[in-house]
Amino acid sequence: MRNIILLSILVFATFMWSCEGMYEKQEQYEGEVVYPAKYDTIIGHIGFERVEIDLMKAGRIPSSQIRLGKAKKTRIEYDDQIITIDSLVSWVNITGLTQSKLYRFKVYTIDEFGNESVPLEIALIPFTSTDLANYAVTPPRVMASPSAAVIDWPNGISSVLMNYYGLNFQYTDKNGEVQSGERGANSRFFIGNVEAGQPVAIDMEYKIIPIVNRQPILDTVIFENVLNVNMPTTSSEFAPAERDILQANGVTTFTADGVSDITELVYPIHANSLQDIFYFPNLETLDLTGGDMFSITELAYDRNGVQDVVGGGEFSPFMRKVGNVSGGNTLKDFLEAGILTKVYYHPHTMGLDDILMPYVASGVVELVENPDEVLVGNQFHLDGIVQDGNFTLDYTFPATDAPEGDGLENVYKLIPRKRSASFVIALPKEYRFNIEEYKYLKFKIYTPTASELTGSDEPFKRLWPRIMNNMWSFGGNSDYGQEYWDIPRFYIPDEDLHQWTDITLDMSTALGRHNRVIILNIGGEPGPDPSKELVYYFSNIRFTKE
Repeated sequence: MRNIILLSILVFATFMWSCEGMYEKQEQYEGEVVYPAKYDTIIGHIGFERVEIDLMKAGRIPSSQIRLGKAKKTRIEYDDQIITIDSLVSWVNITGLTQSKLYRFKVYTIDEFGNESVPLEIALIPFTSTDLANYAVTPPRVMASPSAAVIDWPNGISSVLMNYYGLNFQYTDKNGEVQSGERGANSRFFIGNVEAGQPVAIDMEYKIIPIVNRQPILDTVIFENVLNVNMPTTSSEFAPAERDILQANGVTTFTADGVSDITELVYPIHANSLQDIFYFPNLETLDLTGGDMFSITELAYDRNGVQDVVGGGEFSPFMRKVGNVSGGNTLKDFLEAGILTKVYYHPHTMGLDDILMPYVASGVVELVENPDEVLVGNQFHLDGIVQDGNFTLDYTFPATDAPEGDGLENVYKLIPRKRSASFVIALPKEYRFNIEEYKYLKFKIYTPTASELTGSDEPFKRLWPRIMNNMWSFGGNSDYGQEYWDIPRFYIPDEDLHQWTDITLDMSTALGRHNRVIILNIGGEPGPDPSKELVYYFSNIRFTKE
């Protein structure tokens, strides 16, 4: 019994000691706070003297859609600054960071009792005015005459340190008047009416987005700079791009003084550049038609024992320059500045239409009206033998024995001798067909009788028009490669044989191509040569608008 009593006392004492220890452990946790939920991410973005910090993986969503338990507010701390926002937010914008240094940001959520969450931390260095002051823009290319200058950046202004988006410029001309302008993606600009031989200060404001650690910052900033241009004197000689053309216009001395009396210049359609007009301080009129001053170029062929020349003579409106003339920007500068008061131009001949069209309504640009149809002169006919002996075609021009017909002009007598007998039209290599103006090639044909075109000669009822940049043996006649296409071989109906018949070829496919050669193959290249003498007549070969 005594042992039972002692055991009971021991158990009771142990129990009492255990209860006392439990409360002692509880005391150390009395007053502890359960933290409110924190944001689930922190990502920083650099701006100009500011940063943006994203706080939600879900992206930038409204505060009303954010649920973080008992959290109600947002607190941001950095340096000695505390920013409290009375709501939960998915991102924050922190401004006024004017020092170029590392800022450490802590972001908390806060519940209704003021309890803070575990903070999210991030360190960021904003882009500041101090950083911008250390920037530099790629120096421009400057082309200057005594009274004007063109400033451009051939390789662009953007670099690994910045993306360029625009600029403003301002300068004072020789009359003391402030001139200004604004440019966008195309940074090129023109200044005029400045003092010869004197420096010109151009105040520049570049709109750029700096790139930091290979990432563009958030903001577009203005980088200010002064560009100083030393203007040449009026006696400074310039190197002309088109010396022969200027000499034809009477220029003998290539200085501003030497051309100061010239108020009008004439350029042929085949001119390569208009850049030289930049050096003419008193230029008022620009004639881009060639006028009576220039003939079209010539191109000589010499092969297979045959020598022939195409081109020469007056300009024909169905022609245009093979490519686009350069120097269009200078022309645009002169028009915008009001320097040019008259420009004459054949539509779609030099690739300047977009530049000139805005000035047509005012009368500054006069588009020379082209006729509805234009005959192709004999100076463009080429003996096809220069390409290949199989092209052999006896021809007579003008044909005096042609059958009678209404309104016949430029009549050819043609006798095909070989299976590939072809009538060839070719322009000098400086030109191509002006399909924007003249969509159709038309001509009249008079064929042998139906009875003559039988048996092995039956295929000679066909025509095969082939259009290209250059004939195959004369690749050097085109700087644009070969842009060949053809119109499928077609038969002249029996009822149209042996009488004057009109043929119309749609040349639309040549639009945008550098086509300058047309081969009208008679027979479509059948197997054998003609078995007899077959006489054809072509006349009224012409380009038409309709």
